[in-house]
Parts: sequence; structure tokens; C-alpha cells
Amino acid sequence: MLEMADAVVVGGGVLGLAVTEALSRRLSRVLLIEAGRCGARATAGGFSWVNASSKVQDETYHRLNAEACRFHLGLASEWDAARTGWNGGGSLSWVRQSDGPAMEALAGRIETLQSWGYPVVRVSRGEMQALEPYVSFEEDAVGMFAPSEGWISTQRLARFYGEQARERHASIAEFTEVTGFTLDHRGAVQSVEASAGRVATRVVVICAGTESGRLASLLVQHPNPITDRIVTRSPGLLVESAPLPAESCVHRVCFPAQPNGFHLRPTPEGGMLLGADDTDAETAQASSAQNSALAAVEQAHASGAAQLIERAAAVLPSLDIAAKLSPRTCVRPMPSDGLPVVGDLPWTPGAYLLVTHSGITLGPLLGMLLADEILTGRHSPWLAPYTPARFYK
Repeated sequence: MLEMADAVVVGGGVLGLAVTEALSRRLSRVLLIEAGRCGARATAGGFSWVNASSKVQDETYHRLNAEACRFHLGLASEWDAARTGWNGGGSLSWVRQSDGPAMEALAGRIETLQSWGYPVVRVSRGEMQALEPYVSFEEDAVGMFAPSEGWISTQRLARFYGEQARERHASIAEFTEVTGFTLDHRGAVQSVEASAGRVATRVVVICAGTESGRLASLLVQHPNPITDRIVTRSPGLLVESAPLPAESCVHRVCFPAQPNGFHLRPTPEGGMLLGADDTDAETAQASSAQNSALAAVEQAHASGAAQLIERAAAVLPSLDIAAKLSPRTCVRPMPSDGLPVVGDLPWTPGAYLLVTHSGITLGPLLGMLLADEILTGRHSPWLAPYTPARFYK
């Protein structure tokens, strides 16, 4: 591991890999430190939907996500989608016209997104059947199609950024724990303490997911100990199937007309990935109530997996409900106000924080924007609403 670096990035998920790659374009000694294997935690475990159509509560945040979607498309165009992990096809959500509240919500969402210039269209049952020929749509189904969206094969995206960073001579230290930091007499970053030794540096970027707040608390000298509460843990259950026949799969990210937030998409291996809002909540409750006891988590997995495959079978009549399934819990970082945290840490020159719940959608764009801020000192207007300073009052 390097003994001296121009910048040290802590955390090797998609956020850390993206900012490392961007920094390595202009700095000769960039070091990424990852406690496990790069891209193996929340990056690998999530649903990986690249979208802006679900972000309709705040126009500024929506536009950041829309720009991030364009960034993904640009990466895929420049480097080849197979290399960056991009899978297009758009996203499709639908409701039943007989469900008045759901229909009203969908119509309002389409109207809002179109007024913001985002490409979505209302689609009929027949149009949806052409997009997804094996799905059983209700007779009164109506939907929304977002053609610019897709999903990411996260292993490929992580490998892409790792390869690009190494080609520019960045160093990556996996299975290495960061244990602390030293500051100089001005309170500025001086070094990073790790299980493999000390690294002298003037710049450190914390991109450590659920551990980001704890690590940032070691850097910020503030009378109100809020830093370790900036990020919370948000566990969610996903179920991945073994490879399936074509008639048992969907072709894109789909949100069927079900009231529980059920969603599904293809996998690179030819299976499907299933999730739902209510099974996420049940998993989180079991983890919290039982203090993550193994028996409680396993019970939540079994119950949630059964619910998810039953819902998938209702959407895809050809699906064998006995298909081999692999449930997993993805513990995602969740900023306490739900919005990204990107920028310099107050009172600690040279220290930066980068954490968000929408890491796959936003990671490549945020990594590039933060690296540019570090290298030039210019603050991007895209990042202005999301600086860590908002937590320190």
C-alpha cells in the first residue's frame, strides 16, 4: 500500500470507484481503500434500477437523477454497454383503471414528468403487451413507459471503473480497514490510519456506505455529534431466480399493478430479480426487533421469498413457482433526510463525504462532479443542495 498519496478514497462501492477513476485522470497517486472486496456490498446487492421517473417529489432532485441517467447512457455509448454493465429497454409501470387512487397517482406522475421534460409516455394494454408479450395484463390496465431508463449489471460497472482507475496508475487496497485519521495543527487532513499502515495525504474522500457517518465523525471536530447519524441502515430483501425460459421472464424493469410496490427485472444470467416495498419493511423490522438474530432474518427471508414468487407468478403465468430462488438482504445506506450527501466536511480542510441511497443511478455522475470540485475548487451547481454542511447547525 502507498505510504503517501495525493488523495485517499475510503470505500470501494460504485461511488468510491467512480471518484477514484475521476481523480486518477489528473492525480498521479490516488489510493482506494476497501474493507472487503470492491463492489461486493450494497453495490452488488441492490436492485440497480437507473431511473429518474420515481423521483417526483422534488424537481431539483429529479433533474439530478435525469442527468445521471444521461451520464450512464453516455458511458455505455463511449465504452460499450457490455463493458459498463448498462441494460436498456426502459421501465414499465402500470395500474388498473378501476383502481381510482392508483390511476390518479399515475396520471399525475406522467403529467409532472412530462412538464419537466422527462421522456415518459402513457401506454395502453395493447402497447404494453407488445413490450412484454409474456406478462398477463389486466383487462383495464394502463401504464407509463420511460424509454431512457434501464438497469445495471453492477459487477461489470465495478470492474470497468476498477480497470480504468488502475490503467491510470491508481492503487486499490482491498480487505484493508481504515481505523482513523490524523489532522495537523490547523485541523486539516494529514494522514489515514489503516490496518496495512499509515498513508500521508492532504485529501480524503469517505464513500463507505453505511459506515460513512461513523468514519466522518472521526474527522469533524464539532460540538454537536451529528456526523455519525447522517447515514442510517436500510435493509431490503431481494430474491434472484436461477435462469428461466424466455416465456417466464420480463424484458425490462417492471412495476405491476400491485399495491405493495412489487418490482422485477431480468438478470444477466437469464433469470429474474424480485423485490417489494412491504417485504423490505418486514426484513427491516425483523432485523431491528431481533437485533439481527439469524433465525429472525431467515424467517423473514423465507416468508418474503414466498410472497415475491407468488406475486411474480400472478404476472407471468408460465413461471414455475418452484423455480430455484436465492434470497438476500441488501443493507443500503440511507441519508437521514433521504437526499445525497456530497461535498467537503465542515471544519476539516481536505475531507469530503459522498453517500447516497441511489448509488447505482447517481454514482458515476456524483463521482465525476465531486472529483472536479476537489481538483479545481469550483462548486458544481448540481451539488449545491446536497453538501454535508446542511447537517451542522
